[in-house]
Amino acid sequence: MSARSPQGSPAGEQLQSDPGAYGLRLPGLRGRPELLTPAPAGWSEWRIALGEGAGAPAEVLEDTHARIRSAPSGWVDVDRRRRSSTLHHPQPPTTAAIAQPFLGSTAIVVAHWGGLHSFHAGAFVAGGKAWAILGSKGDGKSSLLAALALGGTPIVTDDVLVVDTRLYALAGPRCVDLRAPTAAALGVGESLGVVGTRERWRLPLGPVSPEVPLGGWVTLEWGAPAIGPVVPEQRVETLLANVGLRAPTRDPAVLARLMELFALPMVCVRRPKALARLDECAARIHHHLAQLVA
Repeated sequence: MSARSPQGSPAGEQLQSDPGAYGLRLPGLRGRPELLTPAPAGWSEWRIALGEGAGAPAEVLEDTHARIRSAPSGWVDVDRRRRSSTLHHPQPPTTAAIAQPFLGSTAIVVAHWGGLHSFHAGAFVAGGKAWAILGSKGDGKSSLLAALALGGTPIVTDDVLVVDTRLYALAGPRCVDLRAPTAAALGVGESLGVVGTRERWRLPLGPVSPEVPLGGWVTLEWGAPAIGPVVPEQRVETLLANVGLRAPTRDPAVLARLMELFALPMVCVRRPKALARLDECAARIHHHLAQLVA
């Protein structure tokens, strides 16, 4: 299967700063700069190290240390004082696999320590704002993001969204990982084999601003094509179901920002499962959001 890049995706650009993702500067990943974005100076520098290990130890979340399991086997130790993460896997992951998906757990923990919010979500740019796509595994988030990217829409992140204190979405790795049927239907993607719990076909993404103001939320359902608003009660329930890390906080500033996130617009996109209609769905979303922000 040949790789097809999204429209407007320049190649061969040289980074003038540390590469980064999710609000983290990652100087140790300079070897694959195309997977990351030039990191603003205000992002936290973080180091990634590799260890060995198999199994599923108990998860830990403390003020200065966290241990998060990696599926199907292994874990990551996140050290706040040293600003580093050590990935323990039976076989050392490649840099491509570190960037996506294994960096996501570090991003979620570091966001929590910094008083930021994170979500299991992708995001794209429309009308100068980032719109986050929420949904469980199998709901078609990545396939929709791929269709948007191939139509020229800038993609902020694939499956982990970090939102900073200004309610800006922070760019994730510059790729979308697809399942085989979607990659075949779109005619895109490079096979990475099995990474994590599944086989992945990787679509490279073009550059995007590392920080984009968050405009709202998109939820997905299967069915006859339709787009409509989500009532406030369902917005709260949906966002809480997709938070990156369920950990209590009493910080009034963090809670206030969460209320602001609840107040952002949310639309539900219903679309058929037919992959051939992805482009139609992407066009309908752009049209609806253009009217919403006008």
